[in-house]
Amino acid sequence: MKLVSTTLIPTLALASAFANALPSSLDRRQSSTSQGFYSPSTNGGSMLTGNTASGLGEPLNVIISSLSTPSVLTQTGFEEFTRSIYFSPGSCLNISQGGYQTANLGDGSGSVPQTNIMRYNYKQGDGGTCIESLKGGNHFRYWLQNGTAANSRAIFIAASVELNATLGHMIAPNGYDDGRDELVGNATQGTLKSPGGFEYTVTKESNTQLLSGVTASQINHGIGIDGVVDVLTIKVTKNGTIGAGRDGSASGSSSGGSVSTPQQSKAGKALWVDGKLVLGMSALAVGLSSGLMVLL
Repeated sequence: MKLVSTTLIPTLALASAFANALPSSLDRRQSSTSQGFYSPSTNGGSMLTGNTASGLGEPLNVIISSLSTPSVLTQTGFEEFTRSIYFSPGSCLNISQGGYQTANLGDGSGSVPQTNIMRYNYKQGDGGTCIESLKGGNHFRYWLQNGTAANSRAIFIAASVELNATLGHMIAPNGYDDGRDELVGNATQGTLKSPGGFEYTVTKESNTQLLSGVTASQINHGIGIDGVVDVLTIKVTKNGTIGAGRDGSASGSSSGGSVSTPQQSKAGKALWVDGKLVLGMSALAVGLSSGLMVLL
């Protein structure tokens, strides 16, 4: 009996300790499964970006849920999707003086640079990012939550509307909420089609907890937000070819919806001849020499 008692006590203690630790782990995994992401704040991360000129963050106000079709949750798959709502990667002529922003998504990777920046292309294919750089408009940075500590594969987005080059690409008044609403409004219009022939449907849920308590004093440019994060689930309904047709004008398509990014103006159309974007080099040179091509 003495041998049984000596063996049983540490065994029971170990079992009890394991049982106490188990629910926390399961709860965290369930959170990612049911919501499609891990909250960055649960593991030392933040819903505000870093590495801005002011030292203040910009809100991560849209999340692509890990419940989306897996092929969308990669850089190439996601950027193919964004072309269905007329966004293209990078900055005009690869010129960007704003630098990379960073984000800590609480996935164990720490603060990492943005995966990419996407700009509304005014329905002119990838070359249309130069129009956005001159005129301003909707743009966003994004990050993948794929570190070993919280590998949900969700995509976190910091969306905003910026002013035109002559105004130094400052964020527009209410630009963070408007950037989110324009992006999400266009994504949830109905069936979307990318230039590569993929078709998508998108559903939305809104989260009011992730940015709860964040004030304008914590945000870049001192612009207040309503605290809403829209969580999108993207489903591929028809496969296509990634990268096909991405340089053509009006290459994406959508139907329905109530929120749209502003359409291309006559001035923007004048920059497009025979399907090729022709930049007004003198205007671009003036913008560069005046320090106006600051892409925030």
